[in-house]
Amino acid sequence: MRLSGLQKYILNQCYLSRNKAKTKADFYDFYSTKELEKNKRNIADVIHRSLESMVIKDLLIAYGKKTSQKWFIQKVVLTGQGKRIAKEIIKKKQRKLPIK
Repeated sequence: MRLSGLQKYILNQCYLSRNKAKTKADFYDFYSTKELEKNKRNIADVIHRSLESMVIKDLLIAYGKKTSQKWFIQKVVLTGQGKRIAKEIIKKKQRKLPIK
């Protein structure tokens, strides 16, 4: 399964957090403060779309309000499949020690 950098960041943050439910605002740290000041609205839309696509892929469970046209996501929690993929991502990031 192909995931963007933001989606990998979301999975890692959800997996490594003590409080298993993360709010949408917790994922703004992926972007720099300068970029966030310039494009706050666009970044919010990108994060929302990433969360929605991950819910469709069954990696996250979203809690919030749903109107006839739009989701208003407030919290997200990892599913079992999301936890497995997050573990794989963390393992790939870790360096392997050279054998002498």
